[in-house]
Amino acid sequence: MPLKRDRVLKAAERLLAVYGVDGIRLRDIAAEAGVSIGLIQHHFGSRDDVVREMLLAANEDRIRQWTAQLDGVEDNRERLRLLLSGALSSRERCIVWTESCAAASRHEFLQPLVSDTNNAWRSWVVETIERGVADGTFTLRASPAETAKMLVALVDGLMLAVAADDDGITLRQASSLLLDAVAPHVGVDFQVRNGMKEDRL
Repeated sequence: MPLKRDRVLKAAERLLAVYGVDGIRLRDIAAEAGVSIGLIQHHFGSRDDVVREMLLAANEDRIRQWTAQLDGVEDNRERLRLLLSGALSSRERCIVWTESCAAASRHEFLQPLVSDTNNAWRSWVVETIERGVADGTFTLRASPAETAKMLVALVDGLMLAVAADDDGITLRQASSLLLDAVAPHVGVDFQVRNGMKEDRL
């Protein structure tokens, strides 16, 4: 049954990106996943249970992706660049995240899941910044914790812009804007490689 369970959760995530948390119905999830409503109710229970499990699975997926992405990367400038760019890896991910945050403001049961995802990413950012300060890579304007809070706000704002297709902003443009905005706060230019400025827009 794990295969069908995973299919149901992936279907719910796709529908979340289209309809938002409040617009998802069990019959839509069943149709998208190619299973019966009864099977979903048997394995998950209510629609809210499916949503909770879906967001938990999405959170675990992101944690696995971040872990794999950073595996073996010792350069702290590159680690921070990967964390920042990775947050803006797909439009669907931006939509799911902004929908999740909006839903958490209305549904208390979703708040811990959103908070856990934020805290996991922020902890990697803080650790990377602290390592970079220690080895002389970064020069901060604020503490690592305060810098990380600012980065979360920047990422969330750009994810919202991408999700809403604000002024036609692309993932590439959003990533470039993010790296340029962060650079003065950590004292490095992320878009210079081998002495040459990269054209990211």
